[in-house]
Amino acid sequence: MSAPHSASSTYDDAAVRRRIGPWQEDDVPTLSAFEPDTNFFVRAAAGSGKTTALVARMVALVRSGVPVEDLTAITFTRKAAGEMSKRFYEELRRAQTALPAEGPQRRRVTAALRDAQQAFIGTIHAFCARLLRERPIAADLPPGFVAGLEDREERELRDRAWQDYLQTVRADRPARMEALTSLGLEPEDLDAYFERLCEHPELDPYVNAPDTVPDLTQAAAAVRAELDAWQARRPDALPEGRDDAMQAFDRAEKLIAQTGVETPAQRAELLELFAGVADEESADVTLKCWRGPHTDAYDWARTLRDEHLPALVRDVVQPALRRWRAYVHEEVVAFVRPAVERFASLRQAEGRLTFHDLLACTRDLLRDHPGLRTTIQERHPRLLVDEFQDTDPLQAELLFYLTSRNPTETTWTDCRPLPGSLFIVGDDKQSIYRFRRADMEVFEAVGERIEDTGGEAVTLTKNFRSLDVICDWCDAAFGALFDDADLMDRQATYTPFDPQRTTERDVDGVRRINLDKVRGNWGTDIAAQDAGRIARFIQGARDGGRSGRGADRHGALFAGGADYSDFLILTRTKSRLSVYAEALAERGIPYTVTGSEDLGEAAELKALVDLLTCALRPDDEVACVAYLKGPLVGASDDDLYRFSRAGGEFGRMHEPVPASVLEALPHETAQRFEEAFGHLRAARRRLHEQRPGVAIEQLIDDLGLLAGAAHPPDAAEGSLRAGRVLRTITYVQDLAAQGLGWAEVLDELQRVVDGEEEVDGMTLETGGDDAVRVMNVHQAKGLEAPVVFLADPYSRSSGPSVRRHLRREAGELVAPIVQGSGYRERVTHPPLGWERPVDGRDESFRESEERHEAAEERRLLYVAATRAQNLLVVSTYPEKPDDGPWAPLYPHLDAADVPELGRPDAEPSSDRPEAPAPALTDQRAGRDAQLEAQSRPSYRTESVTDGDRAAPVRSSPASEGYGEAFGSAIHQLLEQCVRTGRPTPWTDESVAASVLERTGAENTPDAVERATTMVQRFLDSRVWGRVQGADRVYAEYPIAHAVRRETPVVRRGVIDLAWRADGRWTLVDHKTDRVQGRPPETLSPDHAYVQQLQAYARAWAAVVNEPVAEVGLWLADAGTHLFGEPTGEEHSLSLGRRAAD
Repeated sequence: MSAPHSASSTYDDAAVRRRIGPWQEDDVPTLSAFEPDTNFFVRAAAGSGKTTALVARMVALVRSGVPVEDLTAITFTRKAAGEMSKRFYEELRRAQTALPAEGPQRRRVTAALRDAQQAFIGTIHAFCARLLRERPIAADLPPGFVAGLEDREERELRDRAWQDYLQTVRADRPARMEALTSLGLEPEDLDAYFERLCEHPELDPYVNAPDTVPDLTQAAAAVRAELDAWQARRPDALPEGRDDAMQAFDRAEKLIAQTGVETPAQRAELLELFAGVADEESADVTLKCWRGPHTDAYDWARTLRDEHLPALVRDVVQPALRRWRAYVHEEVVAFVRPAVERFASLRQAEGRLTFHDLLACTRDLLRDHPGLRTTIQERHPRLLVDEFQDTDPLQAELLFYLTSRNPTETTWTDCRPLPGSLFIVGDDKQSIYRFRRADMEVFEAVGERIEDTGGEAVTLTKNFRSLDVICDWCDAAFGALFDDADLMDRQATYTPFDPQRTTERDVDGVRRINLDKVRGNWGTDIAAQDAGRIARFIQGARDGGRSGRGADRHGALFAGGADYSDFLILTRTKSRLSVYAEALAERGIPYTVTGSEDLGEAAELKALVDLLTCALRPDDEVACVAYLKGPLVGASDDDLYRFSRAGGEFGRMHEPVPASVLEALPHETAQRFEEAFGHLRAARRRLHEQRPGVAIEQLIDDLGLLAGAAHPPDAAEGSLRAGRVLRTITYVQDLAAQGLGWAEVLDELQRVVDGEEEVDGMTLETGGDDAVRVMNVHQAKGLEAPVVFLADPYSRSSGPSVRRHLRREAGELVAPIVQGSGYRERVTHPPLGWERPVDGRDESFRESEERHEAAEERRLLYVAATRAQNLLVVSTYPEKPDDGPWAPLYPHLDAADVPELGRPDAEPSSDRPEAPAPALTDQRAGRDAQLEAQSRPSYRTESVTDGDRAAPVRSSPASEGYGEAFGSAIHQLLEQCVRTGRPTPWTDESVAASVLERTGAENTPDAVERATTMVQRFLDSRVWGRVQGADRVYAEYPIAHAVRRETPVVRRGVIDLAWRADGRWTLVDHKTDRVQGRPPETLSPDHAYVQQLQAYARAWAAVVNEPVAEVGLWLADAGTHLFGEPTGEEHSLSLGRRAAD
């Protein structure tokens, strides 16, 4: 199979690398050819060292005199960012060692090592969050906004917005709800559609429909006429039963009898029955069903199948339904779109941003604020981007705004990057995240823009990963697969590899596994056969390599011994990862699974959920029975019956079992129930006394779940089951870190068990150094292994493959309505243009998206095949040569005469080691040490008003009707005045009385009058007038300010009122002390109130990055205020009344 590699001999990859950032493994190269001031767009093929090239440029920039703090490196994941940071530091250290001691480059590298943390290396979302945190007011965000909601938080907020919207429509626009129902839809049918529109808030939903309600009268009449005639042809008896067409006809007759088919929706339902059993070519007619004992319509049924029914559907049903479906689609979009806008408004109002919001808000900040853009450019003058093919299109806008020579340019495609400001690395052949917004067209547009503005697009062709025989086979296979005329406008251009790992002997770098036919072609059975073959090979290769034996021509590969970590098993989807895990476990082979999302399958998790449900809801009899029957107790139905007959109550498990009940039960049964109730009470105490993040480990320890999982009846399952328990612990701790209490944690765990939330499990080997890795292809980006298996070669597809089409050039999302789930999922109401081309287009939207996905599937094959270093093994199912994820590779395996992988004779070892039990003693000790360490504060908090308590201006005790509760009520009333911008109803006595009662203050006529008087004085004051004229206003705004000390201090407070006018910020604090006598004219700098305002001013300036021009006190009881101008010096602020007041 050896062949000379086919990379172009005229392309000088080495010269390109010297220009973009030279790197040598054993030396520090010269910078003679380095171009620091050229913008580069680098296409880097698999195995070419993309990250190495980017880090090499960073080091070269430092060596050439660029300060390390000027470098901003952006990559795809947090893990990749961590690895890049480590690599950058290591390369700086290597350069420092090799460079001349007294030279300027050595000094620059040494300085960079000292300040390496000042370079930003992270994800685009982390970068955007940093920019927004520095300038929240300019971005119209609260300083305390949440950056990047977790999936759970986004789901909850989205559900709340949807339910609030539906409730509003039901209350205020019932006719709108009735109109939706008249279309044959209920709001509950649109939950998923609302979610889909929310996934692309940057795109407008595409609609194309008739202007008026389509008239289906004629189509329905035609169908009814044919129905009567066709039903008359049916046999009088049906020995073979009814076929699909007969069942549709019967349902149609029933619909007509029950409804009369008088409304458009009813007529559409009638037409859908016929469309469901026929297309334009044939119908679901089973000929033998039309042959009865007395009436034989067999021959006529053939005509029905091939002519009559398809013609009716083609000429009558489908044209009418296309118009109706498009009309319904437009109505649904009009109904749902306000809910999408409400969701966006809710996120903005609460300062809870999704990851997409982070990008959009940063884009808007840069585009709309030229001055800020210039400031940010000065702070981040050198942008380096890795894995660009997988990023959101908004990132392209951000990059060009950040590097634009003209800071006032508001169209990103017109921006011209500053020289040397932009370095982008990616591989369009590895663009496999279209479902996450990755867009090949944007990738190409960015490359073209860089070239058009004086930069350069270059390609890296050297492959340092794979043997030449693997590279050569990939060139032959993917050169052809990427050169498909039907996909040329959707596909990357293939560039052959220049392999750097050449073989001197005849080594087969590619093998195949031909699987035997499985009856019924069941995918799971095929995968089980495949998994067994792979597991036997891995075991044989490892044992053979360690004993000096090697399987046939692979001896060269494993002569030095093979580790389990040398093997990587890839599947196209996640559905059968567990099949491969079980085969490995059966042979005692350690493994890790990534992307399985199988935590919900854990029996231990189900047992924990049963216990927590019962502990939190002990009066829930169903939950208690589930706990008692579960693995933690194991009570039988007979046990439960005896317990109930003896007087036991399942809804009182938080109490001890009565002695009379125990005495009436057999000893063993009594003991079981007594222990079960005891465990439950202990769990309840722990739940009430400890937070979830702390209690979960102790709870699992008390129940023995981890030890039991590590030693199951089948020892092969121990690693997986114990790993899932450990994953449960970390998952609960992650939820607790988000602030969830036990009730919310239980809800999330129940969602995992029910399959509504997908969470990866783990094994005891997860994170270890020597285990076979099992994952789907999407998880394998950036990974490599000596031996890679492309496994799970056959599966039946289900559901529509295409559910939406992105038209980014038009800013539109073509999203038909999809109903059902799993194999029943289907597109029900698409716009015009979805199934057939409209408006002069060459293809329908569905066809266009299918070609996008077909092209991406081939890129997925490329990613999968290029992970292998020494051996690539492709599993095939010859019985179905045209189906399955790896089927496009079959012709190229045949063309290269790829041999089959050997079949080792080794059988599962009879003395395989039992799964190791976790060191529970060490684990407890580690947990206790961790709890102790976490109990020591890394910082402390204090209120801005801590320390010397502020002496009231002139006050009297709370017993005279003032005090904290009364002050809280006044603050709430003033806050509502500011937030709503109007005085009513906050000056009404009834409203004031209600607020006083709610805060616990005295609700006497005197207190109500005093409260309304204070509010009215505020509304009559100069302060209210200035608030009305401000361009931005905040009320009761929480703020924090860090103070550097040996133990850092975070000072927290709430600013009662802040506004900006003419670019100047003013802060005001409300004081509700009773003022006796004449109110003060001034307050000295050492007064606690003045010092508090000084602290607020410093904190506000630090957070918003804008100075505070004025601070003041509003003395509510006196109806007056004092103002002053803060300075940067301590004890320099004093307050006084203004003459204009």
